[in-house]
Amino acid sequence: MIILPLYAFLFIYFAFLLVFLFFAIVNTLHMMQTGGISMVSFFVTFLVFVIACVTFFLTWFFLQGTDWQQTVKIFDSAWVSNTMSL
Repeated sequence: MIILPLYAFLFIYFAFLLVFLFFAIVNTLHMMQTGGISMVSFFVTFLVFVIACVTFFLTWFFLQGTDWQQTVKIFDSAWVSNTMSL
């Protein structure tokens, strides 16, 4: 039986946030270094920033009351043995 605490998924989400932040910074620096700053690129960058901020806020809002010590059953061998006995 494989059981994970719920906070393991929170660490995976934090790792995703770090990767997202890294690429956002690299993208912004690359855009400034290559002179690709135009009204369209500014608008798209601003739109992505706003959508990311809204997503982070909604994530925080919906996960406020979460019990992170709760466990999640990923795999149980009884699931396989029950289907094989039919």
